[in-house]
Amino acid sequence: MGNLSSFCIYTMRHSAQLQAQAKTGGAHVLTEGKAWTTGHLLWDQARRSGELMPLIFSAAEDDTGLIYWATIDDITIDGEDRTTTCTYSHLKAITPARPLSSLRLRSTGRPLSEDFIRPYAICHTPALLA
Repeated sequence: MGNLSSFCIYTMRHSAQLQAQAKTGGAHVLTEGKAWTTGHLLWDQARRSGELMPLIFSAAEDDTGLIYWATIDDITIDGEDRTTTCTYSHLKAITPARPLSSLRLRSTGRPLSEDFIRPYAICHTPALLA
């Protein structure tokens, strides 16, 4: 799949939606109500370096841990309403699911809390994706 960036973005989606997307393949889009400003900057740096930035998912409806991951194709921030549109592809299941604490926050280096509920986090790319 190519070289992965040192950083990834973690977010949540309903597991049924992720399962359906994994079956159909291709590119998928998510829209987030926050501007992923740092995420966009890091994705752009990775892209220019020939690296792929992972997008890692947990289930929004249950405490499942990390269940899917994909690579980010594009991140666009709408300057007016401060929303983010992220296009991703190559969605794959993480088997077995891993705890959220498998991710380390970029800002502090500390493991992500198992109770983390913010819409996204920038983390160090875990070795489990290699």
